[in-house]
Amino acid sequence: MVETLGIAFDMLYQMLSTGSIERFVYPKHFMRYEQESEIREALDFCAEKLGLYVCGRGDSIFLSAGVGNRVFGYTNEDVKNELGRGFKNPEMYTVFFIMNVIVSEFYKESFHDTLRINLPKNYLIGIIEAKIRALSDFEDLDKISEEYKFNFREIKDLWDSLPNVEFRDDSDIEIKQKGTSSKTAIINETVIFMKKHRLVDEHNNAVYPTERFKAIVSEAYNRSDVQTDIIEFIDDLTCLEEEKNAET
Repeated sequence: MVETLGIAFDMLYQMLSTGSIERFVYPKHFMRYEQESEIREALDFCAEKLGLYVCGRGDSIFLSAGVGNRVFGYTNEDVKNELGRGFKNPEMYTVFFIMNVIVSEFYKESFHDTLRINLPKNYLIGIIEAKIRALSDFEDLDKISEEYKFNFREIKDLWDSLPNVEFRDDSDIEIKQKGTSSKTAIINETVIFMKKHRLVDEHNNAVYPTERFKAIVSEAYNRSDVQTDIIEFIDDLTCLEEEKNAET
């Protein structure tokens, strides 16, 4: 029992220090984690006591902050500060909306793996536009926002007010890639935020999910205390838009 807890605490410490445990870096611990249920149960127990989830996938094991974790999680103020100057509540909620769109485009609840390899940014802005248009069809968006505790009204109003791109003051061809002054800039800032947290990579103007992203999303869909109804609602918005277009 003491040895089992010692291994579990050692693994937990390594994940808190480095973000993950890789099979090829810690082969002995990883093998015992895979083969011995006592190790897995001890690690889960220790992590849950700290409000964390253990998310294993392939050759890696990751940690994710649980719901309402004030020590290892992020408050809204933390998120706004990390996003940087100009990010207030409407911009922050829009970033959350875009992150949920990215998750829903890669994953469905019944799938263990991603549905696609990557997500081109030009496709992403189009799908966000479609979902925002679908929000316009709800008669009482404020009530829906209250129901999901997610401010869809602020998101829609901000998105509708933004141009697709904004050019730099001293140029007619150079586009501002960061900030809050355009839809493109906010999408870029969202991807940068997710890259900082090792959730996505970016190549050739397309977003790719990392193994950490896949592990955390798979774990979230299998936990009753994680709020996945917002992702499902946002995912269904595209279906509503397609139905509307079919009727016209």
